[in-house]
Amino acid sequence: MDERTAERLLYIDATLAEMRQLAARGREAYDADIAIARACQYNVVRLAADLERLGESWLDAHPDVPWRLIKGMRNRVAHDYWTVDDDIVWAAVDHYAPELRRVLADEIETARAVLRTGEQQGGASDR
Repeated sequence: MDERTAERLLYIDATLAEMRQLAARGREAYDADIAIARACQYNVVRLAADLERLGESWLDAHPDVPWRLIKGMRNRVAHDYWTVDDDIVWAAVDHYAPELRRVLADEIETARAVLRTGEQQGGASDR
């Protein structure tokens, strides 16, 4: 894995962590607070952008990542926002984001290792 891919995977991990924090607030908070609802929707858009930056070859090599569904939801939130189904957004944040994190767990750990190794090599050459 190259460093660029590793960085992008850590961006995805950060987005999924934020979705986890939002889900922890509960569905009642999502329904009651427009800021939480919009933050959830924004994270769907951000997740799609982060995944897209990994490139077609990465996405093709990872058929367990539901890219088409994520991209479709991103398009709905970004372009047809008046027709967004809150039940679907909440399911994405509360159920599917943690599932995606489990699917990507090994890749994310590898990304951390790649970047740690790169920092150690860079730091050693600076001495």
